[in-house]
Amino acid sequence: MSYAGKVWNDNWTNFSVLRHGAFDGFLVTSKNSGTHWMKYMLAVALAETYGVPHPEYFSEDAVRPYIGWPKDAPVYPELPRLAFSHTIPHRLADWGWARNMAKLPPYALCIRHPMAILSSHHAKWAYDIQVDWETYLRGDPDGKRYRCDLYWLARFWNRWGEVEARYPESILRVQYEETRLNPYHALEMVADHWKIDLTPHAIDEALKAGTKEAMAEKVDPNAEPNVLQMRKVSLAEQFSGDALEIYQSLVTELFRFDLGYDLLTPPAG
Repeated sequence: MSYAGKVWNDNWTNFSVLRHGAFDGFLVTSKNSGTHWMKYMLAVALAETYGVPHPEYFSEDAVRPYIGWPKDAPVYPELPRLAFSHTIPHRLADWGWARNMAKLPPYALCIRHPMAILSSHHAKWAYDIQVDWETYLRGDPDGKRYRCDLYWLARFWNRWGEVEARYPESILRVQYEETRLNPYHALEMVADHWKIDLTPHAIDEALKAGTKEAMAEKVDPNAEPNVLQMRKVSLAEQFSGDALEIYQSLVTELFRFDLGYDLLTPPAG
């Protein structure tokens, strides 16, 4: 399937958005954008606020009782119904009548600079990808070789950019870089967008649980490896020379929305 075919497939055959109406809030994240971190902090804050047990680990399975997949049945009835996905939404999400019929919830859209996403993904999945950095940056237009590359990111960025442009009030952008600077404010914004009353104490407990040191004590032995990473090479160094040219060329060709980022240069810090 060509890249254009993948775009068409995303836009017209992925009806998972129809399940979203069952939820009070929905967390949509681009891959390798602090997903485990954000979900775990929200899960701890929910547990504290509503008086249910904390998640044992920060893994996807451990936080599913709090923020699960759309198909999951509720585990704690007292919690607001929340779900998570990396989904690229159907065209139904663009049409007012379809949105009203599906009762689409408010979305928190968690994103990160694409350069950082690609660096993190290549490091995390190096044992599976097994290609050099520049080969990975060139990506796979067919969408078969990698879980995430520039072609996947362009499809995700462009679809959510389209939806946000038409219904900006329904989507809260949560940039990973801003969350790193002020995680308390990020959790407050998400809770406010979803109309959930997280207590200040609950958010404080979530921030304590969400440090890398604390999360290192909560690694699920049965979960995917390499979630907690410390990048040793700067993005400016990784994205230089031929690598930068490959990246900039594809971004210029593929991306129609920036979602608040300067996509062509490495982010500060």
